[in-house]
Amino acid sequence: MISFFRHIRQKLLSQNRVTRYFFYAIGEIILVVIGILIALQVNNWNEEKKDRVFELKMLKEVQEALETDILDSERNIDRVRRLDSAANHFIQLAIQKTRFQDTLYLNGISRWYLLRTGINYIRNTGPYDAIKSAGLDKISNDTIRKQLVNYYDFRVVQQMKFIEWINRDYEPDVDRLESYLGDPEIEEVNGKTIFVRKFPEDLLFRNDFLLLLENTKTRAEMNLTYLENYAEEMRKLSKVLTKELNR
Repeated sequence: MISFFRHIRQKLLSQNRVTRYFFYAIGEIILVVIGILIALQVNNWNEEKKDRVFELKMLKEVQEALETDILDSERNIDRVRRLDSAANHFIQLAIQKTRFQDTLYLNGISRWYLLRTGINYIRNTGPYDAIKSAGLDKISNDTIRKQLVNYYDFRVVQQMKFIEWINRDYEPDVDRLESYLGDPEIEEVNGKTIFVRKFPEDLLFRNDFLLLLENTKTRAEMNLTYLENYAEEMRKLSKVLTKELNR
């Protein structure tokens, strides 16, 4: 009888030992799983942090490119304003039936020289192209991502085509302007001997020259309208990026 109870007791002790081992093993597994989950979460946090650093770096480069493009547009706006002023000046001289004077072209910054003014319209898309190569999903802000895609993939292309169309006659007009100049002559200006090519005195009475002035003025006015609109569009996008960078 005693041996029977001893056997029962040993069996219970053995079962308790197995149960304890079982719960211990389960606990170990849970701890390992928790450790893995924590490690994965920390890794995710680190990856998100790296992605955010990369995103901000790319957005900063885009914003800086936009600021450079804005300055370029402002320089071009200044150029076409001077072109428009020069065209208006000669139109007024033509209205007044003025004969062409030497003072109109002996000075290197004279208005006739400004009639040759053109623009060099470029856009720096490099930083945006870099973002596209890395994946636009790197931009976490959906609104900014859509604005960037709309501007660089659509508006910039549209802008370039418009400017190219507006200035399609620039080189032919400059060639026509040059064709009015006579052969080189020697002039004494401020004690210096220079070579000049003069316009004919009746230039302002020629219909073909007046048509050239009209075309130049129209080109200047259209350039001015579009360049100012484009500059404003870039300023708005730059402000959006600046706000995101300072968030």
